[in-house]
Formats: sequence, structure tokens, C-alpha cells
Amino acid sequence: MEQKMIKIKINDKEYQVPDGTNIVEACDAYNIPLERFCYHRYLPVDGNCRTCMVEIETPRGRMLTIGCNTKVQEGMVIYTNSENAVRAQKASLEFLLLDHPLDCPICDKAGECYLQDNYYNFGRYDYRRIVPRYFKGGKALDAGDHIVLDQERCILCTRCIRFLDNIPGTSELGIIHRGHESKITTFPNKPIRNDYSGNITDICPVGALTLKEFRFKQRVWFLKKTPSICTECARGCSINIEHNRGKIWRFMPRENPKLNRVWLCDKGRFSFKKNHENRVFEPIKDNQNIDFNQATLEIESILQNYSWNEIAWLSGPYSSNETLYVLKTYYGENVFAYIPPATGKKDDLLMLAEEYPNEQGIRFFGINTDTKSLVNKIKNKQIKVLFILENNLAKFKEAKELMDALKMLEKIVYFTSFQDETAKNVSIIIPIRTFAETNGTYINATSLLQKAEQAFEPENQDIVSLPLALAQIVYYLNKTQKRYSDPSEIFNEYKNQFQELKDYMFSNIPTMGIQLSLPKIADEPFKNKKVDFNVFMLNDYVSVTR
Repeated sequence: MEQKMIKIKINDKEYQVPDGTNIVEACDAYNIPLERFCYHRYLPVDGNCRTCMVEIETPRGRMLTIGCNTKVQEGMVIYTNSENAVRAQKASLEFLLLDHPLDCPICDKAGECYLQDNYYNFGRYDYRRIVPRYFKGGKALDAGDHIVLDQERCILCTRCIRFLDNIPGTSELGIIHRGHESKITTFPNKPIRNDYSGNITDICPVGALTLKEFRFKQRVWFLKKTPSICTECARGCSINIEHNRGKIWRFMPRENPKLNRVWLCDKGRFSFKKNHENRVFEPIKDNQNIDFNQATLEIESILQNYSWNEIAWLSGPYSSNETLYVLKTYYGENVFAYIPPATGKKDDLLMLAEEYPNEQGIRFFGINTDTKSLVNKIKNKQIKVLFILENNLAKFKEAKELMDALKMLEKIVYFTSFQDETAKNVSIIIPIRTFAETNGTYINATSLLQKAEQAFEPENQDIVSLPLALAQIVYYLNKTQKRYSDPSEIFNEYKNQFQELKDYMFSNIPTMGIQLSLPKIADEPFKNKKVDFNVFMLNDYVSVTR
């Protein structure tokens, strides 16, 4: 449905915005600075911090109002930088700072703290106070499995309360006492313990709520941010990988109105730890490390000693589209994909039971998922060698028949990033890059194609990504003359075969993804829960999140 556009004036300049937009969003749409703390576009408006004060013209003259809870109207005239507006903004900010501790040197929020930013941009006044400071409460209180609460730093914006009330609906936080003694706390015997608890640290505008997993680990100004996706379930939420010196320090949700808004479940948020655990950095043969030259010779030997029809390739929903394309295009009829059972936790927000990111990619490229036929070929000695591609079969009891069949094979080569259960059952292990160490694309459960960009190089830079390794094998066999230096080149090749992708290059895939017509395998996120309260421009008009 097309949105009705209306004309308004902000600071004597005319703009067009959708009807029903509030003043804060109208300013954000055109990068007009306007201070705010309590306002969040994906939460109900509270209007308690009063820092987004603006002046508007009315039939009775100019008046002050808060921008977050004032909807624009046709012809409205707004001033964010008038003398009265600026005085009101500074006064509200001064009240917030009166009792705030000077913890900046030790606060994890330093570098991404709205109080710091807004003081520099809108405040910058001389400190004045004639009464002693009031200390609100405890320092570094254990508020839940992942959360540390510092009541003294809290500015009572209530973002965290509104999030817990309206998104997971668990309501573990509330305000006690009155006036300047008011403070945030958990309800008795009710710690913050839900599947989305980490989000309250993202939306906290100061350092009152911090993550145990990130606390005192890194200064945020050292972190580099790389756009990517969460690979923990088929939802494929948009994230930023925040890393420094080849190590991931945290996953942060990346705004995508078409998908996860600005939220991320705790399972996905804390999955960054897996990328540095049980890594394989050297090829392994019969439990002994070998170098990459020897590993190459081992694969060449297999390809020379067995016919192409005696070799099968088993992928899965963990592989990127680029891997699946190379398999489908060059590897013939003995290409299969094993899709594990959907046994994860599911809810009506973001979490899906399918704990893998690219089941839809398998359907998109038409990879054969009939693993029973693969088992039969192994039993009949038609298949003597199996290449398993980043799919930990041994983890699933449902794959027992397939695992039993592996014992009948003469050779098993496993391309993997991790020393997992399946690695114990193979002849040769070839290390590959993780999704954070290479470029790739994935299709989520609602058929949204997104890209995951390379964040950094692996510890051992001899390790290549799986699609490039597979492309090198078919090049060696003279099945193609094409050589690729990066998986993005593979996307730029296959996109021309699909009408929905042909207008894009890897470099300009939209940040919100490309919606495909592929039948969906899950409902849209938040389908049964109204959580969008202020978002009137679910398109590229607005890209500012605060």
C-alpha cells in the first residue's frame, strides 16, 4: 500500500514525509539532528526524557512539544534549532546529567553512549549544582544470566521495560520509588531470563545495562563492523560482526525492517563464541596433521584412482549459495544434501526450529535431498568415496543410517571449519573458512536472499573458502576453465540465470536483502505479535537507528 506523502517545514526548509510520521522520524529521514533518549522506533512512545523538544507553529503562536509523540500534519512548521527549543533540550539534558556518575573511563558503553554524544552535540554547558549528588543504587548488580545492572547510571528512559513488556512479554524489570529516588530493578526472585535478554543492552542509551559476555573485553572504538547474517537458524537475522585483530567480540543486530527489525535472540547473539572453538587450521590425515601440499596430493590421488561416478558429494543447509551453485553446475548427478531435523526452539518472534541458515538455497538450486538413494549407492558399491561438505552428520541421531553407510566407503574427505563429531569418522579433514572469513549469500526461511561479507582473514591464510576449493577441483579435472579469486565472483556469474537477481552484483545487494518468489517454509517474523509502533517508512527513506 502506497503511503500518502505530506509537506512540512523543518527549520525553514520544506520536506516531504509520509502522513502519520512523528517529528523525530521526520527529522531522521533527512538527517536533521534531534536529541532523544527514551524514544525508540520499534517500541511504544513513552515521552519521559523530554530531550526531543521542538517548537511548532500553532494558531495561538509557537509552542514547545516533544518530537517523539507529535505526529506531523500537512503544512506543519517545526523548529529544532530555535532559541526556545535549544534551551528546552539543554535543560532536559542537564537534569539527566545531574546525578549521573563520571564512569566514562571504565564504562563499556563509552564510545557508543548517547549521553556522551548528546552532551557533546546539544549540551556543553557549565556544571551547576547547589545540593549534594544523590546516588541511586547498586553498582554491577547481577540481573540475569547475561545482564549486569548499574542503577546509578540509569537515566530512567524505560526502554528496557518497554522492550521486556512488548517483545518477549516477560516483564522482569520495573521502576521502584518516586521522584529523584526512582530506579530500575528486577522484580523479587525474577532475574532477566528470556530468549531475547541481550537486546536491552543494545537499546540502553547509557551504560546501565551491559552484557557479561562483553563487559571489559574491548573498547568499541577498536571494533570493526562487517554486515553479515546470523547462521543459527533459518531466520537468518541481519547482524553486524564486530571484530578486532581477527577475533569476533560480539554479534550485534543490524536494522532490517523486513526481517528482525533491530532485535536478535540470545542464541544467535552469543553464537560468536563457536567461531573460535575447536577450529581446524591444518589438514589432517589419520589423526596426523599434514601440510596443504600433501592434502592437495591426497585429493588428486583420489580423483585419479576413482572414476567420477564412484565419488559422491554431500552438502547441507549450512553451505552458501555459491557452494551449492558450483556443486549443481559442475559435479553431476552424485551431489546430495542432507537436511537435519528441525529440533530447535521456535517462537512467534524470530526463533525457528531449523537450526541452519540455507535450507532454501538447496531448494533454489535444486540439490537432491534423497540421501536414501545415496545410502543405497554406497551399499551397492557404486559410490566408494564421499566428500562431506561442512555438514556435521554425526550430531544427529536421525542420520544414523547415513553414518552407518560411511563405514562401507573406501575414502571419506571432510571439508570443515571445526573439529566436530563427524571429523572423528573420516579419512581426511580439509579446513575451510567460516562464514565470517569469506563472502557468501544465503536464503532464509521467508525466501529473503542476503549477503554475508568477509570480516577478516583466518589465522592460517592458506585456508580457502569451500566454493573456491570446489571450483579448484573441477578446474583441475578440466571440467571448467573458470577460476575464481572470491566467492562474490561466483554470485556475479550465477545471478544472470535468475530474473530476480540479474540486476544485482554482489557489491550492491541491498542491506535489507532481495525478496525471492521461492515458496516460503516459515511464517514472517512477528506475525502474531504487534511490535511496530512508530515505523511508518519500512523502506529506504529511513536508515537511522538510535
